[in-house]
Amino acid sequence: MSGDINERFTSFLHTIQLQDIRPMELHSKASGSTPPQGSGLQLEWRYAFAKGDPIASQLEIKVFRPKYEFNIKFNGSIIFEHTSKFIISFKVINAEAYEQLWAEEDLRKAFMEQQIQKTLWPLLRQHIHDGMSRLGLSPVTLPWVL
Repeated sequence: MSGDINERFTSFLHTIQLQDIRPMELHSKASGSTPPQGSGLQLEWRYAFAKGDPIASQLEIKVFRPKYEFNIKFNGSIIFEHTSKFIISFKVINAEAYEQLWAEEDLRKAFMEQQIQKTLWPLLRQHIHDGMSRLGLSPVTLPWVL
């Protein structure tokens, strides 16, 4: 982000407080076995927010409902699939500033595509690790999110 958007983004973050992060659905499926360590695994992942996000559960609470899907492949075949759905809620502590800044598309995009993702990534890493371990697969560590 450039300097001006960084300042506006920081101002936006000061308009809200993280209230809750709750996994609502976890699903893992093994379709094969993990190859020996060091073998070429491919990770594919995508995410989407539920239609209408954020929803207002109360006047000052904004709720996002992201869904993450992961596929781990070996030699082009999926060996592990995982889906995580969350509810992540924020309390608006400065409604006027929030509404003004939320109206800016670049800030909304940065918040939803970067801030929420970075907030949830450690949980997703754990979900993948646990899911693979519970299904008898050698866990794969997700990369850093920059």
